[in-house]
Order: sequence, then C-alpha cells, then structure tokens
Amino acid sequence: MKLLLLPLLAAIAIPTTVNATNYVECEAIFQALERQSKILMNDFNNEKQNIIFERIMKDAEKRGCYYIQ
Repeated sequence: MKLLLLPLLAAIAIPTTVNATNYVECEAIFQALERQSKILMNDFNNEKQNIIFERIMKDAEKRGCYYIQ
C-alpha cells in the first residue's frame, strides 16, 4: 500500500503546480491596466497610450492572468 501511495500523491500534485499562476504579477498587471484605462478615458485619441494598453493586455495573456482578459 505504501508503495502505491507516493506515486498517487505525486500524480495528483503535479497538475496543480503546473497550472499555478503568479498572482502577485497578475495583480500588478491589473493595477497598471486600471491606471492606463483611466488615462485613456480622458484622452482616447492618444496613440502612445493605446500602444501601452495593448502591451499590458498582451503581457496579461502571456502570463496567464485570465481574470483580466
């Protein structure tokens, strides 16, 4: 029984560690996105600000911050 228990626990634990997201990074990205959104609300035609907003969204997608998208 002990021989089978360790591989079983390892098989259960591996998928949870692979899908883990760094929530501190995602929270920082979310805060940057909020600040950028407020800037864009005041001046929507600013092309530089639109580029920054798109970069933040790409970074959120790349890092797996699914609640932002």
